[in-house]
Amino acid sequence: MIDLHNDFLTKLNSHETGIYLENNKKYLDCLMCPIFTTELKNAEKTIKNAKKITNKYDFCHICIEDAGFLKDFSFLLDIKPTYISLTWNNKNKFASGAYSKGGLSNLGKKLIKFCENNNILIDVAHLNYQSFFDVMEIIEKPVICSHTGFFDIVNDKRNITKAQIKDIIDINGIIGLYFVGKYITKGVASSVSIAKNIDYIAQNFGINNLAIGSDFYGTDDLPFDVKSYADVYNVAYALNNLGYKNSDIYKIFDANCKIFADNIKY
Repeated sequence: MIDLHNDFLTKLNSHETGIYLENNKKYLDCLMCPIFTTELKNAEKTIKNAKKITNKYDFCHICIEDAGFLKDFSFLLDIKPTYISLTWNNKNKFASGAYSKGGLSNLGKKLIKFCENNNILIDVAHLNYQSFFDVMEIIEKPVICSHTGFFDIVNDKRNITKAQIKDIIDINGIIGLYFVGKYITKGVASSVSIAKNIDYIAQNFGINNLAIGSDFYGTDDLPFDVKSYADVYNVAYALNNLGYKNSDIYKIFDANCKIFADNIKY
């Protein structure tokens, strides 16, 4: 499978990270590995050290969650993250996050253009509605929404609305569904909850722009039967029970991301 968002690099030390990747590489064709910078004292050093780890594994790609630490955009040329989010849930000098007010700043607009010119994807997962739509007004290339849920299922500002989903799909972007229990169901979260979120997208928009962005290690609130990559088979089983073919499941778990990558016009 392909996972668009797993925070293990932020949570595990270098020794634990190596073990984790060795144990899980059999499940993964590609793994996006964001560094959550919001609470880091020295984000640049942490990112550089993480980059050394991901360079050892050809299926791992370094990413950045929250650009707020950036003082000089040229740092991104050295690291070359696959994607970067402008902010987390807070407001910073670039944009405003899900639980804050405000929109995209002029500096945020400059960062977007810099990233587009240097083949770095913009991740819109944590933006509030105003910042999101500000981004969509100026962006010229597909965006990634690395890990999110859906507002119609759980009414929370961290989840994206139908209007946001449509805007992402209209520019051939990709949406990663996370496994965070409180954002994917109002009850006890399970593999069935994940399947129902997938079905929501399928029924309203089709499945061509949907992927997985697990948020493993970014939350302690995981479904009781989906705690690891080995457990993702439970999601496939739940989808089969909803009538989805294995070919559809493969698209969501893997192929959609590959098609997205092939179609990015850099």
